[in-house]
Amino acid sequence: MKNEMRKAFLKKRSELSKEEQSEKSNIIMQKLLETEEYKNAETVFCYIDMGSEVKTVPFIEQAWKDGKKVAVPIAKKDRVMYFVPLTTFEGLQRTMLGVMEPDEPMEKQVFPDEKSMFIVPGSMFDVKLNRCGYGGGYYDTYIAEKNVRNTIGICYDFQLADEIPTEEFDRKLSKIITEKRHIKGD
Repeated sequence: MKNEMRKAFLKKRSELSKEEQSEKSNIIMQKLLETEEYKNAETVFCYIDMGSEVKTVPFIEQAWKDGKKVAVPIAKKDRVMYFVPLTTFEGLQRTMLGVMEPDEPMEKQVFPDEKSMFIVPGSMFDVKLNRCGYGGGYYDTYIAEKNVRNTIGICYDFQLADEIPTEEFDRKLSKIITEKRHIKGD
C-alpha cells in the first residue's frame, strides 16, 4: 500500500507545471525564512531539488545572502549519507539517480546541532508529522543515527495526507510546511 501511495503522490507532483512548482515553492520558501528555526540557524542543511520537488535553490541562495552556512547531502550505497558545506552551485555532478551533488569526500562532512535547520524532502507526508521518502531510507537512517533536531519537511499541500502508512524506523518531523499550511509538533 505504501508503494502505491508513494507512486500516486509522485505522479501528481510530476503533473504540476513548472510555473505551479515555482509559484508554490516560492510561498514555501518565504514561510521557511520566517521560521524561528531559520532565524536562529547558523547552518541550514538542505537538499538540492531535482525534478518536481519543492525548489530549494532560491532558498539556498537566500541563506547564503543572510550569512548562513549551507550543507547538502551526498548519498552513497547502503543508506550512507553525509552532508558537506556548499558555497557555490558550480562544479556539482549529477549522480546516477539524477541528484546534483558536490564531489566531496566524507572527511569534509559537517554535522547538524541545535543551531541547525534540517530540511527534509519526501514523496508524501501526513498531519501527524510523518513522512515517506523515496524508498531508500537515507533520511530516516541519518536522522536516527545523528539524533537530528529541527527537522522540517517541505512539500506541496496535496502531498500532505491525514495519515500515511509508517514503519518503526520512520522518524517524525518537527514541522511540515506547504504553500497552504504550517504543521508543528509539541
